[in-house]
Amino acid sequence: MKEMRTSLRALRVLGAALGLTAALAAPSSADIAVDVSPAKYELQSQPGKEETFPITVRNTSAAPVHIVASLADYTVGPTGNYNFTPPGKSPFSLSKDISINPREFDLEPNSFTQVRFSVDVPNGANGEYSSLVFFTTRPMRKGGGLSVVERIASKIYVMIPESTRLAGEVTDVKTQPMDDGEHYLVDFKNTGNAHEYLSGRVEVKQGTAIVDRVTFPQGMLVERSGKRLIDAVGKKLPPGSYSVVAMIDYGGSSIVAGQANITVR
Repeated sequence: MKEMRTSLRALRVLGAALGLTAALAAPSSADIAVDVSPAKYELQSQPGKEETFPITVRNTSAAPVHIVASLADYTVGPTGNYNFTPPGKSPFSLSKDISINPREFDLEPNSFTQVRFSVDVPNGANGEYSSLVFFTTRPMRKGGGLSVVERIASKIYVMIPESTRLAGEVTDVKTQPMDDGEHYLVDFKNTGNAHEYLSGRVEVKQGTAIVDRVTFPQGMLVERSGKRLIDAVGKKLPPGSYSVVAMIDYGGSSIVAGQANITVR
């Protein structure tokens, strides 16, 4: 029997991990422990240029591992969920322009190696392109025991500075009363050509008085041409008429906003 542990690590700010993991615990005396650094590259380049860079892969376990490197595209859904797709499927994919050396290698316990990636930036490229590089372990099966496969990813962004543009808009603001309070559902659309990290808040007014203020979680990722549904939970409101104003900072030159008028009965 084989269990697979999948982990995607990508930076909110250089070095930080996105909490996207799907893991199945394996009753093994020597769990696999593979790490990559950096977890995210943000590389600035120019159309038609070739860039080469290293990713360090470490085996911090007490057992040797065999590792295979592969490429994948991905999308990030409105709630922040990742969907992995075959390389080259995305219109903003780097997968078809990346070469990896070596593709397969062995790592002894408590050792590391560097894998070199070369990117041929397409002529006519504008904005931002991205891809995931997966490192998947292929451990040796011993006897009738359970072997574990671990998969970890590094995210690569290539940006063309002269044509990269941050932009966005709030497309809808709705409310939904629930047992735990008033849910403010804010739809944001990335109208630029690069990934963005969101912050912001909702202000609830009755007349000119602010009766509630809800801050959004920091660093919500929206990929190029992507959307994000923000669910901010505020306190329960007594009956009356209110205006709900959602304000989002996407890292651009201005803050965007949307408004809804509601009546609580």
